[in-house]
This record gives sequence, structure tokens and C-alpha cells, in this order.
Amino acid sequence: MPKAIVLFSGGLDSLVTTLMLRRLGIEVVALNIVTPLHDVSQAAMARAEAFGLTLRVRRVDESYAGLIAHPKWGYGSAVNPCIDCRVAMLKIARQVMREEQADFIATGEVIGQRPNSQKMHQLALIAKEAGVTDCLVRPLSARAMNPSRVERDGLLDREQLHALTGRGRTKLMQLAEELGVRDIPQPASGCLLCEKTFAPRVRDVLRHNLNPANWHFEVLPFGRVVRIDANTQCVVARNIDDCRNLVRLFEQDDRPGAALLEPDSFTGPAALLIGDSYNAEHESVAGGQVLRFSNPNRYDPANAFVRFRDATRDERRQVFPDPDASEYKHF
Repeated sequence: MPKAIVLFSGGLDSLVTTLMLRRLGIEVVALNIVTPLHDVSQAAMARAEAFGLTLRVRRVDESYAGLIAHPKWGYGSAVNPCIDCRVAMLKIARQVMREEQADFIATGEVIGQRPNSQKMHQLALIAKEAGVTDCLVRPLSARAMNPSRVERDGLLDREQLHALTGRGRTKLMQLAEELGVRDIPQPASGCLLCEKTFAPRVRDVLRHNLNPANWHFEVLPFGRVVRIDANTQCVVARNIDDCRNLVRLFEQDDRPGAALLEPDSFTGPAALLIGDSYNAEHESVAGGQVLRFSNPNRYDPANAFVRFRDATRDERRQVFPDPDASEYKHF
């Protein structure tokens, strides 16, 4: 039985592709790839479990931060290096294909569905750059493309594949129903790099970090980003989930220089102070930002304390309102 690795988000395209290949007698391993600003692994796990699919989850390595900072093939309309990102994912898929001793890779891409990475010439470029031209098939659009080696070698019957193009979803929905998908997946949440309202946060990191790490991007969704100076920023949580995520990111072994401030004598947001050389003044500003975004009726300005933690300190510390707090720009 031929075996395939399918890039799998749990969305409609990848689910239909996976089920279609399984119906054609292909052993399928679904592969979900997590990036610093796009993680749908939980949804993919739930969808894989519902359909009895084998799922592997992989995270991109630290080279991904360099991809965001210096994409070979440029950005889309925001700061989305879609072509470079797709190349990186297919390189991971190629490695998993070797580990699983699979025969080929498949994706749910449809010609023309996404303007930044799914035009015909872009699909060809991505396959070439990733080194998967001879082992990649896109079953939903295969008959609108030149035959792949997977088809020529007889691993897939080309006549059983499809020729979808464009952004219409009617035919895809019909295929899903034929394959027994009753609960049509909602569109997967998109990568934050594609969102124009999010782009200023990323550009701010790129402007002030010569060699950013994945961590610098991963922290950005979890609060208001306050730029203190060229070398220091502060991320202030907006809700309890943000607080939990900031704590989680602070406690990672591979984090860069950072301090965590958590309210101790009042109810308010956690904050991360980020920088390789922050000082007492930066720490004071971060404390002021915690109070800036706290309910003023919930703390006594003369008796506000936080738990302050960094690589060398874990202490209860008093913080004070900063009269200049509102002058700091936040994203």
C-alpha cells in the first residue's frame, strides 16, 4: 500500500485531501506544522481523532525567525513570507516522509485559491525550492497541472484526482459530503503574519532586533506591545488567557532576556519586560505599564506590589503609577 504524508491543518482542504487519498487506498499520515504565529494543532488533533487519522505535529526550528526577517521571496500585503513559509513546511514534510518511509507528500492546495502562494508558477517554485518536485502531489488540482511523478509512477490514478481552481468552494463542499464529512470545518484561523493590523508589531520587532528568535514573535499576540526604547519592550496582558501565555513563555528554557511582573496586592495584568540589557528604569516603566492597564479602582497607588521574576531574582516589589505611561506607544 502506498503511503503519503499530508500537510494537515484540519481545515476543509486538507481534510478532503486526506480522506480522498485514504479512499483511494493510500496509507495516510497527517502532518501539522506549528509556527510562532500560527498554531492550529489542537483543532488538527480533534479533527484527526474524529476521522481516525494518524497525526504528527512538528514545530519549525529557529531558522524560521530568519525567514520572517529576511524572506528570499518577499512579503505579501502584510509581513507574510508565504512562499518561504510554504517551502519551509515542505522541507519538514520531506524529512517526515523519510522518517515514516512514505512514498510521497500531498497538500490540499488549490490553484488560485490564495494569491500569495497558490498561483501556478508559485506552486512550481515552492516545490522546486523545497526539493520535493518528484514526490509532491496536489490532489485537488492535479488534473489542472502537469502530471507529477507520483502519478506517472502509478502510485495515484490521475483520473481519480481533481482539477479544482480558483476560490470557489462549491465543488469542495460536494467532495466533502461524498467523503462523509457532515460537520464542515470552519475556516482555520489564519496566520497572524497575514493580518495588516498585526503587522506593526512584527515590524517593530524587526526594526529593533538584528537577530530575533522565534520567541520574540511568539509573544506578540498575548497582550499590548509597548515599546520603551530601541532595546526594550513590554508586553502587557489583556485577559487571563494572555496572562497564562505570558507566564508560559517566560518559563521556557530557551527564552531571551526577560522579566515577568505579576500583580501581587491587586488584580491586574501580567507583563513581560523584554530586552537583553534592561535596567532599573526599564523595570520601573514596566511596573507603571501594569498599573496603566489595571482598573484604578482595584489598587491603592501607594501600596501596589507585584511579583518580579527574571533570571536571577524572584521578589515582591512595589510599583508606582507613571505619569508618562500614556506617552509610550503601544500596538
